[in-house]
Amino acid sequence: MKKRNRWMAFMLAGLMLLAVACGTKPDSTDGTGGSPNPSNDSDANAGAQSPAGSTPQDNPYGLVYAEEQTLNTVYNVEASTLHPYTGDGSAGTWVAISNLTEGLQTVDQYGNFIPGLAESIEISEDELVYTYHLRKGLQWVDWEGNEMCELTAQDFVTAAQFICDPANAASAASYYDGIISGATAVLSGEADMSALEFKALDEYTVEITLERQVPYFDGYGGHFLPMCTSLYEELGASYGMDNESLYYIGPYRLTSFDPQSQRVYEKNYSYWDADNVHIEKVIATYNAEAATLAPELFSRGEIDQAKIGTDILSERMANPDTKNITIPGQPDGTYMYYYLFNYVPNFGDDAAKAKWITVVDNENFRQSLYWGLDRVKAKMAQEPYNPELFLSNTITPVSWCSVDGVDFTEIEPLATITHRENWGFDAGKALEYRDKAVEELTAQGISFPIEIYLPYDPSTQNLDMETQVVKQQLEELLGTDYITITIETGPSTGFLDAVRRAGNYGMLKSRNGAAEYDPEKWVIAFDRNNTWCFLDKAAGPNVKALADEYLSMLDAAKAITTNSMERYQAFAEAEAFLIDHALVIPVCADSTGYMVTKLNPLEGMHNTDGSFKYYHLLAEPLTVEQYNQIYADWLAAREESRK
Repeated sequence: MKKRNRWMAFMLAGLMLLAVACGTKPDSTDGTGGSPNPSNDSDANAGAQSPAGSTPQDNPYGLVYAEEQTLNTVYNVEASTLHPYTGDGSAGTWVAISNLTEGLQTVDQYGNFIPGLAESIEISEDELVYTYHLRKGLQWVDWEGNEMCELTAQDFVTAAQFICDPANAASAASYYDGIISGATAVLSGEADMSALEFKALDEYTVEITLERQVPYFDGYGGHFLPMCTSLYEELGASYGMDNESLYYIGPYRLTSFDPQSQRVYEKNYSYWDADNVHIEKVIATYNAEAATLAPELFSRGEIDQAKIGTDILSERMANPDTKNITIPGQPDGTYMYYYLFNYVPNFGDDAAKAKWITVVDNENFRQSLYWGLDRVKAKMAQEPYNPELFLSNTITPVSWCSVDGVDFTEIEPLATITHRENWGFDAGKALEYRDKAVEELTAQGISFPIEIYLPYDPSTQNLDMETQVVKQQLEELLGTDYITITIETGPSTGFLDAVRRAGNYGMLKSRNGAAEYDPEKWVIAFDRNNTWCFLDKAAGPNVKALADEYLSMLDAAKAITTNSMERYQAFAEAEAFLIDHALVIPVCADSTGYMVTKLNPLEGMHNTDGSFKYYHLLAEPLTVEQYNQIYADWLAAREESRK
């Protein structure tokens, strides 16, 4: 076995670099790549900021912590469960769970992989066997904070077996199927659980055997979360039904869970990295109108952070009192957004389905929408001041991963797409493709206008406005004698199950996220057995032929298991193929959105899942000037950490 110290290196580099950026000395560490020395305050993770209520000294940002570290927030989407593996996979569910558990690995505030519940890893010479050594003495606690039992390797095996049990239909099976030896056979019912090569060698050692080399697997540990074996054996299907039927191993425990009313998180002092959990309590209150009411609640001092919607943004930016604390969003490549076409429709009657299959099978029709969509206008619904900062011509974000010093998006033929003018909007081309589509579809007996069924997720702030902009802009450009876009508000809870995964749409704004710095992780929406656009099951013959060609390219790229230019080139060709044939319309990176807050967003920039770890509650709202200074330092430190 060869032992890799990558985790420890990332942890130490992160502490050193942030300390340098903020002018402080780094805290000492315990030598394992784990938490800083408990005798220190762990502020190396946050910069040189003042203790609660004190006067800032030697602090370039002037931040002062609140005396009482209790954060008040509101939310408008309830979790479907607290079980880490039976939820609907929505952001609302995962935000509720993310603070309560942790994986073998976690990430620092730059997105680098660092030790989590495992303190070290060994990788075999053939890179097929990964051995994780758990921290010893970690305790599961109940909702009251009582230590109930020790975390063991079996807890990870219990979770793996739950996921790979085909009866559970766990969405997390995608991290096992085709990757971990035996998983595919178990999931398909062709083998029993003994075939799964996810083993506990002893109380503190987890061994995972892969069925093939996976270049990014040494960053995969964050996907493997434990389940408390003894509690699961006791409760069975009731495990995770409420906060009292769950044990906690993450930074917080849920002391109160009243669905569609309130959640109360309290610090888990038994958490291995409790020194980096600064907020003692989080009171999250449900409010169906949170997106609208949050700014006013913040102004009244009832909550400590709020999104600022575009409906009030202009007013706030014109007011010097509110402009100074209205923090701008920044691009976040953790999630990338695109408009999908549904190739296996499950909406309307049989005639409507048959018509859509024929229409979406026509490449000129898809191209008319690809070149006809004005991404700048669409994005202005959410980011009216700097929309182009967030736009992207590619599915994989710029600066996400590189090889031999070359960014993935700068590898041809993808580089040509990366640098398309106007973010792919070209009215002349769109009209040319429209005319060709009309001629071809008319010959196939299709009547016009074509109805495009476009539902949207109401829990996504300002998406209703964007959808209206897209409808108006495309209909005006292409003509309502060619298309009519039918907008429908989807359910606020369970949107993914009811709409995207059910194929209940014609066109849809969706997203994909990745945790591994590798181009393969951005193709999940277009790979086999996906529940995004069902490309691999395309009902139309033309798209089916393109899908077969694309999947063949994808197979060839995946077969190159070394982190090399050859691998990146193959993936660049595959992604370019998707976009060139208008099988997808890339739009933009994610954004934190404009906000008012008593948190320093950069302390938890890694917390795209909603975790409160690393944050401090500030005594006063963060100002734009403070944020800009912090952000510049953070970007420089992140760049250095990734080198």
